[in-house]
Amino acid sequence: MSAAVPPNGIGHALVLGGGGAVGLSWMAGVVIGLREHGIDTALAERIVGTSAGAVVGAALAAEVDLTLLLRRPGPDSDLEPIEFDPNSFGEILGLLATPGLDPAEARRRVGARALEMNVGDPAAHIARIGGFVGNVAWPQRDLRITAVSVTTGDLQVWTPDGKATLPEALASSTSVPGVFPPIPIDGDFYIDGGMRSPINADLAAGAERILIIEPLAHLFPHVPSDRDLGGAATSFIVPDADAIAAYGLDLFNAAALEPAYEAGLRQGGEAAPGLKDFWPTA
Repeated sequence: MSAAVPPNGIGHALVLGGGGAVGLSWMAGVVIGLREHGIDTALAERIVGTSAGAVVGAALAAEVDLTLLLRRPGPDSDLEPIEFDPNSFGEILGLLATPGLDPAEARRRVGARALEMNVGDPAAHIARIGGFVGNVAWPQRDLRITAVSVTTGDLQVWTPDGKATLPEALASSTSVPGVFPPIPIDGDFYIDGGMRSPINADLAAGAERILIIEPLAHLFPHVPSDRDLGGAATSFIVPDADAIAAYGLDLFNAAALEPAYEAGLRQGGEAAPGLKDFWPTA
């Protein structure tokens, strides 16, 4: 490893992207598979989490049992199945892709439309998402959770010294418009950080090395800011063909959660040898 001090003083950063419930299961599998083969992603000096990646990142930073991430809806679970309406989500994607519209204004319009959709109680979503990490307090780590302000359309980065509790931050980051309600925090409402970028990798810019685990690399392109990484060496783990087949078309399909997890577990084991000289060891 280079002896030079990286621009932001961080040697290794971990970036975890959005992916819905199915992508979360795949990503949890990847992280567990890596750990079982000697690569502990929790050793990152900075963790950037967007949407599903925020949940996985918080679990790593808080050192909670990663099996909490594998909770499934069902008759013996307190989790209700998630209702995914492709028409509502398609409307949201259409707003984001409006020709000639400034990206922040497009996100502001998405937020306004999400408020109108009335898809549930924000408190219920906060409780649901908080349960995935045991409703713990903010870990004292460099953890950055992304969301988007409904008022301005701008990126909001929640940190341990911010105005959101950890469950509130996670709920806002995972508030997929048209699926979950915008989350009220300190006088504003917030939606999924993936509305700005699927990975928001620029928040790790300047680290010497960045590991990016990206559940939806096959569906959503990077935005220009994701390439502005300050010269960092990067390594990506993305779903392979078998994982994509396991995902299916509905990223909230309960039946796809276990196959996606198993695919991620396999991919984590396969990726680990190639990271031995890239990632720190305990």
